[in-house]
Amino acid sequence: MAQFTGRLQGPHLEPSNVLIDVGDGRFRVSAGRLHVGSWALQNITAERTSIYKFSLDISGENFEFYPDDPSTFSDTIGAIIDLTEPKGRFGLRQRIERAASG
Repeated sequence: MAQFTGRLQGPHLEPSNVLIDVGDGRFRVSAGRLHVGSWALQNITAERTSIYKFSLDISGENFEFYPDDPSTFSDTIGAIIDLTEPKGRFGLRQRIERAASG
């Protein structure tokens, strides 16, 4: 089981420091001693929207998560990164084009 700390916020949720456990096909969220919820991992959609921020759709509710370890969280949750934007996500497209031309 992988554990991630970070800040979670949503339309009806003030920014909160949380612990997210990912394992055994489940996505579990707790804040301190409070168990917030547990969902099937297949019901979670994650998109990396910046280097540090993820948009999470948890059973139809949208949240933003800022993990302390974004790279490992991205790999573990299988976050989607949209590289089709004209300038590229995180400037990646521009860096690839510069490297290819130089």
